[in-house]
Amino acid sequence: MGNLNLDIYIKTDGIPRPDESIDAYETYMGGGGSAANFSVAIARLGLGSRFLGSVGNDQFGEMLIREMESEGVDTRFIKRVSHERTGTVIVIVGLDGSKRMIRYTGANLGLTPDDVTKDVIDRVSHVHIALGRTEIIEVAKRIAKSMGLMVSVDGGTPLARKGLDIVKDVVDGVDIWFMNSFEARELGHSENFVRAAENIVSRVRVKELVVTLGARGALLFRDGEVKYSDAFRVSPVDTTGAGDTFAAAYVTATILNLDPIDKLVFANAAASLKVTRRGARSSPKIGEVIDFLESLGYAKLAREVLGRLK
Repeated sequence: MGNLNLDIYIKTDGIPRPDESIDAYETYMGGGGSAANFSVAIARLGLGSRFLGSVGNDQFGEMLIREMESEGVDTRFIKRVSHERTGTVIVIVGLDGSKRMIRYTGANLGLTPDDVTKDVIDRVSHVHIALGRTEIIEVAKRIAKSMGLMVSVDGGTPLARKGLDIVKDVVDGVDIWFMNSFEARELGHSENFVRAAENIVSRVRVKELVVTLGARGALLFRDGEVKYSDAFRVSPVDTTGAGDTFAAAYVTATILNLDPIDKLVFANAAASLKVTRRGARSSPKIGEVIDFLESLGYAKLAREVLGRLK
């Protein structure tokens, strides 16, 4: 559950100064929003997927819903609101694949705690909450835990900027908390992201804290231990949505009950494939991840994933 946006991409090698115009090398658009990206990515990895969010009662909202339906995502619980336009993000993509984003939240704010009910998460095994609104995280976590479900949170920068004193109670008791290295440093009050993450886990009761490091891989903090998996070397085209793909693959691996290191490797493989393609919704299908793992010497892990998906 979380945001569903229209992403408009501009690929360029710089940012214009006031009153200056510069050329773009490419423009494109597609679906976005961290939670929506996650929903599509996990469906492509072979699991069932349901999405809860809010769009405007406009052509872009309808287009985004149809796009998710075409990916096999259950969209029955997406709200349509008339007082706001569908959320939109301008994504400025550098020639190295890096990104900067300008966000219009819009109709995403139409999602309220009252929309999170037992009916919405009935007959699921895992609830992923990908937004920074504490009031929704708290309600979703409480209901999901009362139903015996696993819960993961990826609140992004909006959640991190609220500070650990506020956030620690909001995420208390969740199974997986995802964040990137910037968010870890923001919450853990240290420029060293490892030390920052250690500061966080010393104050927050979560089963797993996963810190993504971009091209440097990812860290897992669990049961007082730290595990690390390097990223795979690829030529990035667009890093938008890589963290969402990583989270979807990591949750998939968790549902399949893989070992901690194997979960990191599988998630890094999926995210590495994603960054070689443009757009937030270009996450790989399960067959592509399997082929990628086998090509890099992880045939045993590939067979294990396929065996547990059947």
